[in-house]
Amino acid sequence: MALVADYAPAELSERRGPSPWIAALLTVLTPGLGHLYIGQARRGITLFILVMIADTLLMFAMMGVLARFWMFAISFALLVGLWLFIGFDAVTRARRTPPLPLHSHNPWAIYVGAFVLACLVFAAPCIYALQAKASGRLLWQRVNNSSMEPTLENGEFALADATYYSSRPPTRGEVAVYIHPKQPDLQTIKRIVAVERDRIAIKGGRAIVNGMAVEEPYLEAGAANGPNADMPEEQVPPAHVFVLGDNRAESVDSRDGVAHGPVPLANLRGRVTDVAISRHLTRLGRWIGTPSNL
Repeated sequence: MALVADYAPAELSERRGPSPWIAALLTVLTPGLGHLYIGQARRGITLFILVMIADTLLMFAMMGVLARFWMFAISFALLVGLWLFIGFDAVTRARRTPPLPLHSHNPWAIYVGAFVLACLVFAAPCIYALQAKASGRLLWQRVNNSSMEPTLENGEFALADATYYSSRPPTRGEVAVYIHPKQPDLQTIKRIVAVERDRIAIKGGRAIVNGMAVEEPYLEAGAANGPNADMPEEQVPPAHVFVLGDNRAESVDSRDGVAHGPVPLANLRGRVTDVAISRHLTRLGRWIGTPSNL
């Protein structure tokens, strides 16, 4: 009996508090899971809800609800910063937490269950985002060619307002995301140069709308005698817009009636607003919408 009495206090004295490393690892897997591990479930659930709110704001910034770079940057920074804070908080509290009482059940079953539940909660907005992207409501558009340079460079990501054309008619000068009129599975970006019933001609790569040369400060006209540098005047059909790439020499657009042609209004998906991601930091947040002088 004496041996048992001596052993019990020794066993209790060797018990340690929760591991900061495990708390950090669980937080990386799911925010709030580290707090559940150290016995602060209520705080963990609250922090998890805050992460979901930040994640929802980020999605809104990518869906055209708040399609501006500042909103994207703030919501992304909030999400990352909140996740880092939760990890730091879990590690700090784990170091200060005294040894937890022994349980007759296996606590890791609770952690696994909480992780699976969190994954299901996170999966809901992800599935919604995939559906929104497939239907054209998630306008996080990657530029895959040089046809819009120097306005949009190849490899950049742009944000677009997916609700813009649902309440407004298209206007000359706007950069639009649209479904390719000849390739229904392709979504691309060009600039609207003329709207329905406008008369449009191209001379030396420059647009002439209704008999007047368009001021195009964004233009990379290319060689004056290059392919499609000149086009005789034609009228834009009703319920269509005429689009051109800013890099006229490298763009397949409405000038080519076989490969592209005018774009039906029903194909317009949104107006491009800002550059969201670029290899050039100075281009981040650059406004791409209608130039102020048009």
